[in-house]
Formats: sequence, structure tokens, C-alpha cells
Amino acid sequence: MEFLDIDNLSALLNHLAKLAGIPVSLYSSKGDIILQTVNEPEILKTIKYSPAGISEYNEFVRKSINKAILSHDVSIFKGPEGGYHFFAPVSVNKNTLIISGGGIYLSSKDFERFIEKKKVYYSVLETKDNGFKPMIIENLSSFIQTARHIKSIFAIMLTGNYKYNINEKKYRVIKIMMEIISDINDEYQKSNIFSILSDMILFFFNAESLVILIRNNGMLEPILATGKLRDYLKTTSLKINGFIEKAVEEQIYVYNDSAMDIMRAGLNEDIVTVSVFPIITGNETAGVLNIINTNLSAEDIQLITETCRAAGLMLRVAQLQEAYQKYLRDVNTLWSAAERIIPLMEPDELYNAILETSVRLAEAEKGSLLLAENNSSLLTIKAARGIHKKLFDAVKIKPGEGIAGKVFTEGIPVLVDDIEKIHHIKSDRKYKYKTGSFLSIPLKIGDRTIGVLNIADKITGGIFSEEDMSLIRSFASYATIALERSNYYNLAEHLRELSITDSLTGLFNRRYFEERFIEELHRSERHNLSFSLAMIDIDDFKLFNDTEGHISGDEMLKAISFIAKETLRVSDVIARFGGEEFAVIMPQTGKEEAFLVTERIRKAVREMIPRNWKKYPKETITVSIGIASFPEDGANRKEIIRSADRALYRSKMEGKDRTTVWTI
Repeated sequence: MEFLDIDNLSALLNHLAKLAGIPVSLYSSKGDIILQTVNEPEILKTIKYSPAGISEYNEFVRKSINKAILSHDVSIFKGPEGGYHFFAPVSVNKNTLIISGGGIYLSSKDFERFIEKKKVYYSVLETKDNGFKPMIIENLSSFIQTARHIKSIFAIMLTGNYKYNINEKKYRVIKIMMEIISDINDEYQKSNIFSILSDMILFFFNAESLVILIRNNGMLEPILATGKLRDYLKTTSLKINGFIEKAVEEQIYVYNDSAMDIMRAGLNEDIVTVSVFPIITGNETAGVLNIINTNLSAEDIQLITETCRAAGLMLRVAQLQEAYQKYLRDVNTLWSAAERIIPLMEPDELYNAILETSVRLAEAEKGSLLLAENNSSLLTIKAARGIHKKLFDAVKIKPGEGIAGKVFTEGIPVLVDDIEKIHHIKSDRKYKYKTGSFLSIPLKIGDRTIGVLNIADKITGGIFSEEDMSLIRSFASYATIALERSNYYNLAEHLRELSITDSLTGLFNRRYFEERFIEELHRSERHNLSFSLAMIDIDDFKLFNDTEGHISGDEMLKAISFIAKETLRVSDVIARFGGEEFAVIMPQTGKEEAFLVTERIRKAVREMIPRNWKKYPKETITVSIGIASFPEDGANRKEIIRSADRALYRSKMEGKDRTTVWTI
């Protein structure tokens, strides 16, 4: 009996025997000796171990124990040696032990009569009777009272000893559990938890066999089995019905020893008893621990129940760790994906980056990005894998048409396991997919859907999962933000371009010229650099307008603007200054180099403008140019522009169609 501390109980029995002055022994309920004191009477030992007396004495003990158990109290019986013995049952945890003591006589005459009567039967008494000293008591009632005191003290000690051992056992189990929980880390596997649970049950509760099963698609699947029947148990799945269902659904311990119930659960005839302990994670029963063909005490059941709860807690912690690690991986993946697309502003680059990233995240081969047209609700392909680029413009999808059109209209994502099961999809579309599974995700800003992202053909050949859809939906949020940001950026760039561009010529306007001129002036001042300014004026442009008309005049302005822009260097800035006048800023350029640059413009205008006018009296279109440089021709904006204007005026006065560098 594992709950007995033999050393402590032996010391207690010897102490009680000395206090009471009588020998005391401890028996099991079956009559087996557990503990015996050392001061047993000599006559009792002589008869007890003699060939003639041993069977008689053992039968006396057995019968006395049975009667004492039935009486539930101290019982007095006369033994084979003629002495009186008490037998007192003591129960703890459904186990009954018997304390026995005595071998005493009420008087010396009783002892002498016994010797005279039995010495023929027990021949050994004839040789040893002079050495026997009987234990005499005054009356039987005092003997009974002593026996009851011994029983009471022993019962208190036995119960305390049992509780101590149970608590010590519980402490060891809890200590191990806490150590395991504290050791759980990112790499802790569920299999470790189940292995530890199995080892603990075998070590602490001496289970014959056990199996741990986990719920899977309405069944309980074995993941670990140990003990005598492990080979059978590790290959046997169980239905969740009967007493198994009771344990799973009500989350309580269930014991069953009905052969019919066990057979209905899917177990064979080798299984006589089943103790079912649910393993609970959060609010759900993740699985069960089945202990087979093993007797368990109420304390064992309570402790195993607590152990399974702790295992469920550890399993939950492991699940949360796993979910957290997946969350971190997904966040890192999404952040990496977002970092790739967020800086992109050019639409085509952004479209391709969104599609390629989505396909990579879902581990797929094909995909397409569809966006609504600016002035239409039609969906058009902006990027695709598996569709030739020349077909993009030919594909127009109406709202509600097909899966993409439906997703665009309803704004709800779709995960399809097998496209063959969707009857409204035309058969000529189905052959394009290697696998039947695909995703269709709406791109939404608030309640407004701006497009659809389609993903098809899992690389593994399998189906897309809910995790795939969740990941792509999260990325789609980033993609939508990037698309809107790109749209706003391009719109802002377009508006800015309109604000600094002359609508007729496409050159920068006077406003931009003023800003750029100040920037260049300050830069040159800071770094001790020079720059030049050229003022260009179309010769006799008023006459051209008056004779050919304003429409022809506008065309002439556009033509000269184009020639001048194409002739200038990349670093030069040309703007329409006003009317038929243009201004050119030439950074880090002195007068001599500025003269060469502007001369190319003047000659190009003279040579490249075709003569297609009818009434204008001149043979060619020419321009006059004036040049001024910083710092020699002015220290500020006003002075430099005035010097360039004066140079331009000189060109006009000296016959036009020429370039003049300002000199004082």
C-alpha cells in the first residue's frame, strides 16, 4: 500500500505496545501481516510457530479479522494459546487495516488450566512451561478500553500519514507541472506536453496502459500511447459518442466498465475499464486522456484531473505561442511587402509590385490586379501573371459579371476550393487553371471598392486556406492605401505641373521662372558661382499676328518653344516670360558659353521654322537675344533682368536676328 509510511508506523506500533504493555501487530484486510512488535509473549511465539499450532493460529487470525471488519469496532477473541486478543479495523481511502494485540489472561489460573489442557497437543509446552510468564490483566473491560485507545491513536496517525503522502505526491506533480510551464518557449512542441503528461501518469499512478487522443473532424485520433496495450491503442481512433461524448461535451471525468459501452466506443475486449479525463484548452475540449484497466482512488482521480487541466493550460500556452509566432511572421512578411510597395509612385510599377507580392505571399503561380476605370465602373486589368500584356486592354469586366465582378459589387472576399463546382463560371475559363482553388479579394477604401485582386494555382497543387486569404486580405489593405497614395501623388504632381506650366507652349510659366531664378541666385551667391540669363524675343511677332492671325501666332509660339527646348542643355531652364518673350536660366555658365548656347537657339529658329505663311512679309522667322551674367551684370534679380533686357534692346536696335552680350 503506497500510502503507508512503514518506518513511522512501525515506530508508532512499538511505542503503543510499550505504553499499553501488550504486543500490537498490523494486518491487511486479508490477514497478511504488515507489522509486528518485538515483545510478543514467548508462549504465543512457541505455539504460533510450532508445526501443530501455525495453521490453527493463522485460521484464528483470518476469522477474527473478518468478524472485526463486519462489526466496524474493537472485537475480542480467545486465541489458540488461551489468551485474549483484540482486533480493531481502521479504514483510510477505502483501504482497511487491522490492528491486533493481546495474548493476555484474566488470571494465572487461566494460564495454568490452558497449559494442563494443551500440553499433550502442544508437546513443546512440556519442555518450556517453566519459562513461560503469562500477561495478566484485572478485567476484560479495561483491556477493551486500552484497545480502543490504541485504535484511535493509530487511526489519527494513519490518516495523517495518508494525507501527508497524498499532499506530498500532489506537491511533486504540481512542482513538475510548474517547472514545465516555466520552461515553455517559442520552440516548445505539443508533442512534448503529451509526452510529459504520459510519463507523469505512468510514474505517479502506475497506469497499466494509457492513450492520449486529440479531436479531429468529429473523431478522436490517437497521438501517443504507452503501456501494455500501446500497440493497439496507438492505432485505434474513437467515435465521440456514449460515455466518451459525455466526457468531451461536459468536460468531466467519466469512468466506464461496461463491456457493451466500451465496445460501442470502438475498443476491443482487452479493454475492461476506461477512465476518461478531458484535456481542456480555453473553453474547448482539445482531446482526452484514457487510462485503461487501472484502479484509481478518488484522490488519484482528482490529481489526474488537475494534471490534465495543467496539461490543457500548457497546450493552450503552446497554441498561443504558435499563434503569436505566426502573427509575428505574418506581420514581418506584411511589413516587408508594404516596404516594397509604399515608396512606389509610378502606377505601372506599383501595379506589378502589388501583384507579384500577393502571388508570392500566397505561394501561387497566377494572379491578376483589376481596377475600376476613372470614368467607368468597368474593371480593367492593370497587372497579371498568366495573361499576355497585349490582352489587358481587351478585357473589360462589368460589375456583377463572373466572380471578380461579383466580388467588386459585393465587396466580400471569395475563397474557392474547386472552380469545377461553380456552375455559373464558363467552361472555357476553367481550363486556364492548373488547380481548381483560387482567391478573389476586394480592394476597399472604407465602404468603397476600387478593384479586385485574384490569386490562382497554388504552387503545391493544393487548395488555398483561410490563413492564405487572411494574409492576402491584410496585404490588400496596404495595397489599397498605396494605390490611393499613388493616385493622390500623381494628381498632385499633375496639378503642380499645371500650376507651373504655360498651357500654350508647355514651357515653364513666369511664376516658376521667378522661383527658379531666386533659387539659382542664392545658390550662386553661397557657392561663389556664376550663371547667365538670356531674354529671347520673337522679331516682328505683332506683325505676324496681325497678318496671319492669332491662331497662326499661337502655332508659331509652340514651334519656337519646341525648338528652343530641344536645343538647350539639360541643366538649362526655359520659361515663357510673357507674350512672345522667353527667358533662359543657364546655371554655372559664363557669358562666352551663354553666347554659344543662345546662338544655337537663334540659328535653329531661323533654319527650322518652315515658310508656310501667306501674308507675313518676312522671308524667315527670327529671334533677338540679350544676355546678362551674375555677378558682373547685377547683384540681384532686378539688376540682372534689367541688364539682359538692355542687351535684348541693343539686338533689336542693331537690326534684330542677333545675340548681344551686355557690356557697360
